[in-house]
Amino acid sequence: MNHNNNLPVFAISNFDDYNNCMGFEKNFYIRSFSEHVQENLFIEKPHGHNFYLILLVTKGSGVHTIDFQEYDVAPGALFIVSPGQIHQWKLSADVDGCILFFTKEFFLHDFDTEKLTRFPFFNSTFSLPIIQLSPGEENEVADKYRCIHREYRNRSQNYQEMIRIYLNALFIELSRVYLTKSDNSQKFGYDLLQLNRYEALVDKYFKLHRPISCYSEKMNITDRQLSYLCKKTVGKTPSEIMMNRIILEAKRLIIHSDLSISGISQELNYSDSSYFIRLFKKMTKQTPEQFRNEQYSRY
Repeated sequence: MNHNNNLPVFAISNFDDYNNCMGFEKNFYIRSFSEHVQENLFIEKPHGHNFYLILLVTKGSGVHTIDFQEYDVAPGALFIVSPGQIHQWKLSADVDGCILFFTKEFFLHDFDTEKLTRFPFFNSTFSLPIIQLSPGEENEVADKYRCIHREYRNRSQNYQEMIRIYLNALFIELSRVYLTKSDNSQKFGYDLLQLNRYEALVDKYFKLHRPISCYSEKMNITDRQLSYLCKKTVGKTPSEIMMNRIILEAKRLIIHSDLSISGISQELNYSDSSYFIRLFKKMTKQTPEQFRNEQYSRY
């Protein structure tokens, strides 16, 4: 890993695909996982995407790191990586499965704008990016991958619409599995859609605006209502959600940029770098330098 390089953020068109044509590769991609990792070697290093990634592992082992959290790669593991997340993996040579990418614009072509956020694994940064499937559930998901891949390969009339229909069916199936394994099944609804709105605003403005009132005003609700929905859905205050986003960005910059700690402090709109260091240590139990050295030791 080159510590001086900024983190690459890839689009779907960056990936080799034997079946490209008609510009469709800008919005959608599907392959066997073994082919994907063999022909796109650059993905072994940390990187981000501007699209959604769905990976079903059917063979092999390893570790998949998503935003500094490590998850085991094993048969039946299904990973969901959203735009903006940083990930990398270390895989055994025999790894295989099914992988697909899609952009938000591609999926929402036939659906309303809140369709994705109604699925529990897309609607919050607190949603786990992994679902462990039983053998029967793995077979069901693999069948839907095969249907999607057939449409993608044959490109018959209205094939893109068919792909979106199959994707929707896949997400419904995964939602059922996700909610049976989740403690939050009763929480998905209007409040979680509002949480998603708040998180989207935080993601856009967290470097500029820290007062919670800035966000409640944009959402046309009171500070108290915003606090209630955050506590109800994820058990955190709006300020805690804001701080989690700031610290995540700090971690990304510490590891994946060439900025100094002082430069990162300024990038995050903290004029006093010593205050930023104390804040980071309070949240992570490490100084930024300790976090950097610990992460580098893993590569």
